[in-house]
Amino acid sequence: MISCLLGLTPEVWAQETNADFQATQAAADKGVAKAQYELARDYEKGTGVARDYAKAAQYLRQAADQGYADAQVTLGSYYGRGLAVPRDLDTAIFWYRKAADQGNALAEYALGGFYAQGRGVTNDVAEALRWWQKAARQGQVEAQTALGQLYLIPAAPFGTNYLNYPEALRWLRLAAGQGSAGALNNLGVAYEHGFGVKRDFTEAAKWYYAAAVRGNALAQANLGQLYYYGQGVTNDLVQAYAWLKLSADRGNPLGRNDLATLPGLELLTPEQQTEANQKILDFKKKLKVQP
Repeated sequence: MISCLLGLTPEVWAQETNADFQATQAAADKGVAKAQYELARDYEKGTGVARDYAKAAQYLRQAADQGYADAQVTLGSYYGRGLAVPRDLDTAIFWYRKAADQGNALAEYALGGFYAQGRGVTNDVAEALRWWQKAARQGQVEAQTALGQLYLIPAAPFGTNYLNYPEALRWLRLAAGQGSAGALNNLGVAYEHGFGVKRDFTEAAKWYYAAAVRGNALAQANLGQLYYYGQGVTNDLVQAYAWLKLSADRGNPLGRNDLATLPGLELLTPEQQTEANQKILDFKKKLKVQP
């Protein structure tokens, strides 16, 4: 079974922090857009001041009105989520487009997501591709991952119209090189099914494992399947159970379904159950301490 849904998040956040609240406040009061943006992030995070999303939105608007792209992206996210402002997709898209027109890669990725989902705009995959390509060429990892997946997987509602395995592998490898768990999982999909590469279950297991240990629930389910069937790895019901249970605990439908329906998993001995549960516990502890 191929299970690799587009996990798009149109609302994205520009990432900056501020270490000197007082100096930033003074600069923001003088109308410095960058300082207004940084002050907004302080209020959003509660850095040096009590968390206050309404104040954050106020300063974001001041910076966004001056054309500061990172503020426009974050303000777009506020409107997309209804955070301290009324939820309004039209206004969200307005601010994302303002930033995207300045070449902001996060905004370009976000706009692509809206068009891919038909959310607040007419569904238009060609337009989604155009924005994702702009962002991906700037190294924006989520856009690279989204492009790679669209080119790799014949998924609804796109069908096979956009399949392009060489392009898929190119973008997925670039995103995987930046640590994208989604891209790592999709490279596993490519090797498991022979999409643009020679079919190789061992190679698929390698990529699934790399994504699974980063917490990707779909990769955990895919890896669990390989252990269950002994494809590319030793047949091991304990490992299969552990990975599928981890996936199911994250709410992944494939993990839940396999855990409930694959014959034999319910017949693990008490010792095997204890071993599997210890693997799950150890993994969860390790994942919590990863940066």
